[in-house]
Amino acid sequence: MTSIRRCAKKTATLVAALSAFIPLSAHVSFENPDINTRNHVVFTVQHDIPGSPAYRTLFLADAAKSNGGAHAKLLSCYPEKMELLAGGGVLQIRNRYGTARYSVNDASLAWLSRTDTVPADAVRLEPQAVSPDGKWICYVRKTTFANGELILKNTATLSEKVLDSRADFSYEQVPVLWSPDSSTVAYEKAGVLYFCDPKAAFQQVQMTEEYRKIGKGAIQALCWAGDKMLFYIDRDVVYKINANELFTRGLYAPMVGSGIVCGRLPLAFDSLKDRFWVNPEGNELVVVQSDKMISAYSLKLADKNGQLYLPVLYALPFSDTRGSVVDFKLFWQRGKAPVLWADLIALDDGSHKSAVSRLGAAPTPLSLIDDAGYPVLSPDGTQLAFSSGESVFVYDLTSWKNRARLDGERAISYIWSGNNVLFVGGVSTVRRWAMTPVQTLVATAASGDGDGVIGTQTLFLSSGARVFWNGDGAIRAADAVKAGVFYDYDMTRGTWSLAFSDDTGRAAAAPTVQNGRYRVFVGTTPNPRYDNTLYIRTLTGTVDTKALFPDTAAKAEKRERIALLFDAVDSADGLARILSVLKEYRVDGTFFLNGEFIRRYPDETRQIVASGYECASLFFTAADLTGKDFVVDDDFIKRGLARNEDEFYTTTGSELSLYWHAPFYKATKAIKAAGEKAGYRYIDAGKLSLDTVTFEDSLHALRTAGVQYFTASQIISYYLATVQDGFMLPVSTGITAGSRGDFLYEKLDLLIGSLLDAGFELVPLRSLL
Repeated sequence: MTSIRRCAKKTATLVAALSAFIPLSAHVSFENPDINTRNHVVFTVQHDIPGSPAYRTLFLADAAKSNGGAHAKLLSCYPEKMELLAGGGVLQIRNRYGTARYSVNDASLAWLSRTDTVPADAVRLEPQAVSPDGKWICYVRKTTFANGELILKNTATLSEKVLDSRADFSYEQVPVLWSPDSSTVAYEKAGVLYFCDPKAAFQQVQMTEEYRKIGKGAIQALCWAGDKMLFYIDRDVVYKINANELFTRGLYAPMVGSGIVCGRLPLAFDSLKDRFWVNPEGNELVVVQSDKMISAYSLKLADKNGQLYLPVLYALPFSDTRGSVVDFKLFWQRGKAPVLWADLIALDDGSHKSAVSRLGAAPTPLSLIDDAGYPVLSPDGTQLAFSSGESVFVYDLTSWKNRARLDGERAISYIWSGNNVLFVGGVSTVRRWAMTPVQTLVATAASGDGDGVIGTQTLFLSSGARVFWNGDGAIRAADAVKAGVFYDYDMTRGTWSLAFSDDTGRAAAAPTVQNGRYRVFVGTTPNPRYDNTLYIRTLTGTVDTKALFPDTAAKAEKRERIALLFDAVDSADGLARILSVLKEYRVDGTFFLNGEFIRRYPDETRQIVASGYECASLFFTAADLTGKDFVVDDDFIKRGLARNEDEFYTTTGSELSLYWHAPFYKATKAIKAAGEKAGYRYIDAGKLSLDTVTFEDSLHALRTAGVQYFTASQIISYYLATVQDGFMLPVSTGITAGSRGDFLYEKLDLLIGSLLDAGFELVPLRSLL
């Protein structure tokens, strides 16, 4: 009982500390309106919404127009996502406001599509798979919470073809694979792999789909090696298909098979969970299975009968004492050993790190990078670009030496244009960076955005600290992060350039809020989704006050609130992914820890605490407390809760909060009452605990009318159709008994994104109680 009293005294301190880690509510606020004599108003809108990047957007509006917000012009374009189209001639930028395109030839920015209001929800952008030549895009357009249409789109004409009317939706990848020469796209449809010629698809001369079949599996069962070799793994058999033979083999697959058999793997390849890569020469294959085992095989000896196992070059478990694996990427260079990039969640503080090594029988560590952005390979396969802190680095893949570096601001997205040019989208600006051989290019605060440094050019602003009138007709903006740096706006091109003058005094001065005809001001709003809104008051004739964006001043219901619970009973398989997604979305969650989990995974237990999440009790044993193996009385429950407290404190030096639930949510009224006597509040979310139901449970349920098995996508759809304000949604960190086709933690990003899209607010558990 001593530990329970100790827990009660420290819970308040723990809750206060946790509150500092994660934003608990959304904020959309209008700031610093400035009006000129022509009735034109410039202002900023700040977004800080969990689930989306936080930034300010710059606007220009006309106070004299009715519903002027619908006609407001976006002056900045935040690079949440960027794609290069038309052979490098067009840079596409996507964010919560819509899609814009920058023309390299015209040096101009124009919006292709955009909202006519200020988004108040977390707008999570879908990924897009662009062909290497930039002529085609594939993406999944959501039609339900977990599914959508797989679209093939012509980037020039914007015409579309539906490849799959019911594709699984993901915020991480599109289920397609483009050939290096852009002539073919392979895609996944209902567990079967097909290929498509994009030109033939739009010219209506494509063969019917049944003759374009590759085989069964997910898109991870395919890999291109060079321009003309496609490799396919069907369970344990590895096939090689020449790109020129795709249509022939599609027509005669029942007779000639799926391709040339290279041999067999010793273990079956799971295309839903495993990944593989083949070198450019097509003679070596690396497989990562279950994010744990890395194996390399020789493909030099093809076996027509498919009976020979591929020769093993090396096989080793991946282990890094610095963190838990979230994801792997592998990069080949012709004639060289591959470079493995492993994204980790650090065990000591829960931060993102990336461990880079050169694979081989004895892997060679190369780098450990803090908070690295995604790595991008140059078109010729010789260089790797990635971000870290306020810099973008380019490393030579052969020597792993830093070839070039661009400083100045944190990068959000970046993309190669040729082998020596990068478009870099940062928190302040989007720049074109032309690298010169063996030269480090550094943009410092003194040179502002890099225009003063050889090889860099500011194209337009991503965001800004403030926008104001420089005279009566010229617009100037202050850099989003660097003091004393300013930019001038080009009304014709929609772009920005560095202003070579210090406007600190003008930027610090109070904005002009009235011009004799109108007054502009930021005021309160009855809409709880906005902190405030921007009003226009007419000062002549009929006095009138209206919101620039009417919907921001319209009454609306408060967001319904949901809490996420993470149950850690006896497996940590999904923990790294859970922590990574929570950090990416900037949302909260409560982890219920069982004593079995704490004893098996002390490092992971400390990792949860170091990541800043609230921890509660899932009892000291994983046994069914309602079973016949225990005599469950008040003393048993009190001692079990106390023991779990002590083990958690000994492991982490921290206290559990005074929430608990029984293993598998199986508890009687007497068990719950016993917990209350021990000072605990029981959390009952058992009716929504669906992701621990196994195939074996489902078979038993057929006989006993028990719980039905649902896939992860079906669980998400059920949650979204069922949840209401105050609901608590449980997600397991993994199970050790029984089997499932997939786990909810594997699609946690989709669950969170769907909840945010539906207008829910994800809050800490304590906010609901």
